Amino acid sequence: MMFGYYNRLTRDQKKTYRKSDEVTDVAVPDVPVLLPLVAQLEAALTTGKRLATAKAASAFALAFCRQLGLPPVLITVRLVRPEIRGGELHGLYTFAEGKMAPSIEVWMKTAAHRRIVKFRTFMRTIVHELMHHLDVALFELDDSFHTQGFYARESSVMRQLLPPPPKAPERAKKEKPMRPVSPQLALFDSE
Repeated sequence: MMFGYYNRLTRDQKKTYRKSDEVTDVAVPDVPVLLPLVAQLEAALTTGKRLATAKAASAFALAFCRQLGLPPVLITVRLVRPEIRGGELHGLYTFAEGKMAPSIEVWMKTAAHRRIVKFRTFMRTIVHELMHHLDVALFELDDSFHTQGFYARESSVMRQLLPPPPKAPERAKKEKPMRPVSPQLALFDSE
């Protein structure tokens, strides 16, 4: 299935889109090595300290890129997400240009309430931006489109790095409270 914007792409862009859509999995070579870095990133984000979060995010991204044989990507962690039409910007991948290395920007606080984002959301944002990096550096795509394959790759990496979120407890069905029996009816029941 193609997303709606596919029809507005050039012929070469459509070819890149289809190629991206074909790749649905990313096998991370040594997940156990990355897990302590993921835990450090979660701990740093929870403190709300931007510098600590930036260092942990950079350490994770560097190790991730090394495992996949990718050139490093510069990570910048900013405080409050900028508002964009219809929402907030979570992350941004900037392609390498000339001597400038590729870079990723992520924001650690929501625009609306300036609260620290949930770790799973923050981690997914970093992985999302790293998938753009994979598209150009590993899969050698001319561009990085949001295709179903792209989102499947993102999810495949997330499943390897984080356990599934806990399921919400099922709500117990409320039984209708029994109406008290009137004293008159109680007399008939006892006979």
